[in-house]
This record gives sequence, C-alpha cells and structure tokens, in this order.
Amino acid sequence: MKRKAKLLLLILCLHLMTIGGSIYLLQSNPTVYNTLASAGIGLNVLDSLGIWESELTDGRYITFVDENGQELDHTHHQVYVGDELILEDNNRYKVTSVDMNSLRATCQLVGREELAYLEEWDLMPALDVAAAKKNRIAIYSTHTSESYVPTDGTDSKPGKGGIKKVGQTLANVLEKNGVEAKVSNNNHEPHDANAYHRSRKTAAQLLKTNPAALIDVHRDGVPDPDFYKTTIDGKPATKIRLVVGRQNPHMSANLDFAKQIKAYFDKNYPGLIKGIFMGKGNYNQDLSPRAMLIEVGTHTNSRESAERGVEKFAEGLPKMLGIAGVGPGGTPGSGAPAGRGTSTSLIWLVVAVIVGGGAFLLISTGSLKGSLGKISNLGKEFANYLGPRSKKEEEPDKDDNSSDKG
Repeated sequence: MKRKAKLLLLILCLHLMTIGGSIYLLQSNPTVYNTLASAGIGLNVLDSLGIWESELTDGRYITFVDENGQELDHTHHQVYVGDELILEDNNRYKVTSVDMNSLRATCQLVGREELAYLEEWDLMPALDVAAAKKNRIAIYSTHTSESYVPTDGTDSKPGKGGIKKVGQTLANVLEKNGVEAKVSNNNHEPHDANAYHRSRKTAAQLLKTNPAALIDVHRDGVPDPDFYKTTIDGKPATKIRLVVGRQNPHMSANLDFAKQIKAYFDKNYPGLIKGIFMGKGNYNQDLSPRAMLIEVGTHTNSRESAERGVEKFAEGLPKMLGIAGVGPGGTPGSGAPAGRGTSTSLIWLVVAVIVGGGAFLLISTGSLKGSLGKISNLGKEFANYLGPRSKKEEEPDKDDNSSDKG
C-alpha cells in the first residue's frame, strides 16, 4: 500500500477510537447526559453498559417535583431524564429535566395507572408442606453494607450491614408461609455502581435453583425518617419501594411484575408499597422477568421497623406469585442465561477499537493476507505461553458464603 493511504487509514482509526471514547465519557457523566437529554439530544449507544446504577452520597438525595414545583417524591438514586415513577396514588410521572445544583427532578404527569388485581388469587388454597418443596424464592443484597442508623449505629457496615438481617427476616417469614427461601450472604463491596456487576454472579447462581422470583433487598438513603414511616398492627414499620431498571430486555415484564405486586398489596395491605421507580439502569434484571429490587425503609429508620415491613411483604408475596402451582403465574421459569446482558452491552464500546486494530494490522503488514497471518501467529504464541493444557477438569466454583434456607 502507498504511504499516503496508510497514513489516511491510521488517522481514520484514531478518529474512531476518539469518537468511541468521547461517547462513553459523555454518557457516563450524569450532568452532561441530562443536559443533552433535556435538549432532545440522545446518546443511547451505551445504555446497557451498566454505568447508570449509581447513588448520591453524603446525605444528598433527589426531590421529584411536578411542573408547578409541587414535591412528589424523593430518592437517593442518581436520576436521569426519562426515568419514571408511579406514586402511591398510582399517578405516573416522567422526568423531563434534572438540576443537580438544586437536586430537583422536574416531572410531567403521564396519567394514572389502573393497576389490575386478579380476583382469582383470592381463591387459591393455602400452601401445604408438600407443595412448599416445589416453591422457592431467592434473596440477596447487592449493597451488603447498607445499614440502619438507629439500630446499627451507622449507615454502612461493609460486609455486615443490617440489610442482611432484613433479607434474612424476609426468608424466615417466607418459610413460615410454606415457601423455600434461598439466601445468599455474598458480599459485593464496595458500595458503588459496579456492585451490580459483582452481584451478578450471585444472582446467576441463585437463578440456577429455578426460583419463582429473585429479590434484591436494599434500603433507601433519604434522610427523613418519616418518608417511609408507617404502622403495622399499631407498631412502627416502614413502607417498601419497588425499583425497575429501564435498560434491560425484560423491562416490560419486570414492570408488569412490579405492578402486580403493588396491585395485590394495595388491596390486601394498603399503604405498604411506597411506589415504583423506573430508573435508568439494569440492576441485573435482564437475568429474569421476575427479578425485583426492593427498598425497605431508609437509613434513618430502625432496622426493627424495616423488618416489620418486610415481614408483611413476605406474608403476601407467595399468594400474589401463585407459586402454589394453581395461580396465574404457572410454572416459574429460570430466566435468561446468565451473562447475556453484560456480553452484548459492550459491543458499541469495543467496535471502534476493533476497527482501529484491524486498520493498524493492515497498515503494518501491507496486505490482508499478511494481517491474517499475523493474527494466526499471535494465537499460536499465546497457546505456547499458556503451556500444555491439563487433562484434569477444573472443579466448579463453590460459593462458601451462600446458605440455603428450607
């Protein structure tokens, strides 16, 4: 190839790599992304990359307001234009702009959700011990450091957060109601957006047990202790918020699942479900259409009140799910193969690097045949570096931190 052509190809590959990196940096900055999105400029090629599940720190939180400035809701999740929420009264709002200086997200009323409750669920018989052996709910916590200040003395205890005890309470009450609970105590520290990548392995392992539902237990970070406050049987308790990730292929099914949960509890335990937040992110919900993230109170509530709220949730969940084998849910599925969402989400990020690398090989060798030969030699060299393959098969990883309940 001529020198001029090689130079042009080199410049092109550098441009492609620069463009890919720039898009990544733009989208990973909430302020830049929300500013562009508010102006109608979308940069959505990296939506499923898993960079969105971040939360505000140092006691900060976002306040949702309507177009007249009336407060609607609060969250410590990072909020993006396009996020939605269904409030306790079932009014649905969509975020149209986010001001990170005032920590306010302006929302437009979409309409009112008419959540359908299936009356035939009332006719389901109680679960018996024999049927319970076929029924299962899996439980874990991505943010295992989350704690409750009045009880735990701090809002964060790495690896030993009070949220683990809330998850265990959920499991205990499920078992009392005839449902096997699979609980993982795996730690996924530190508490950051990448925690969901670390907890993905845990979620995938739990899904191998074919549960009727997969529950990721969290607590919110809104400082006001009255925000989630309620009473159950005259005792202090907390409400529960449902969180659905918008960046996953099961989003529609996950949202329908959340709506069914809210509809059931609105009738049988009015006021227990705080609402539904549809946030930009994945939350590993691409693994199953019945994966759900729940927030049980906030860090300024006592853990005892959170456990009281999750107890009531655990009492109603089996009947709502229909896991006695006669309900509308039918036979629970195992969900999508583990890792599919992560592997496909990287394609747009690496495409520029692949094209650039191919162009570089073409330039350095001067022909397509030479480039293929270079790649072939690299494969042989890599195999030689690894050495002869052992005939002994590796033992599968065993998770010593997982405990089975039931």
